[in-house]
Amino acid sequence: MLEAVRDADFALLRAIHLGWRSSLLDPLFWVLSYTGLGQIQLAALALAAWRRPAVRPRLPYLLGAFAASGILNSVLKDLFDRERPSLVAWTLPQEPFRFGSFPSGHTVTSFALAVCAALMLRDRRGWPLILWAVGVALSRVYRGVHWPSDVLAAAALGSVVGAACAWLAEVRLARRAAT
Repeated sequence: MLEAVRDADFALLRAIHLGWRSSLLDPLFWVLSYTGLGQIQLAALALAAWRRPAVRPRLPYLLGAFAASGILNSVLKDLFDRERPSLVAWTLPQEPFRFGSFPSGHTVTSFALAVCAALMLRDRRGWPLILWAVGVALSRVYRGVHWPSDVLAAAALGSVVGAACAWLAEVRLARRAAT
């Protein structure tokens, strides 16, 4: 089983990281990857809360999704300490790295925020956030710094955290409205 995952990781990494390589996609995936950084995500949350008063009561739950996903990511990185694909001879990583590969921190926080916000929005406005999170995940493989299984696991983890925080927001905000 693990051998099949490893083989799939190598095949998908090669297909995305080398097969999609283009001077048109490089800047797109750089931007997507950059938006997956925590400080950019926090700045976007602050801007959203400042520009849209309806976001303010939900901000603690979005921040909770961000914090919980980041903490889980750190614990799992320490636990697994997986080597980055950028150590494979044929990869051409497009950025330096400091921590292990599993799971992708950019991806886990992006999915946690996107799923939490999308569930709280409850309409079509949430889909661009999910597409953005998918783009961040793909960017990490395209840039050669994560294995596909790193981003898939991170997307699942972030989605669960985001859904839990959205549920908590629903329960608490409903209680507050009832009193």
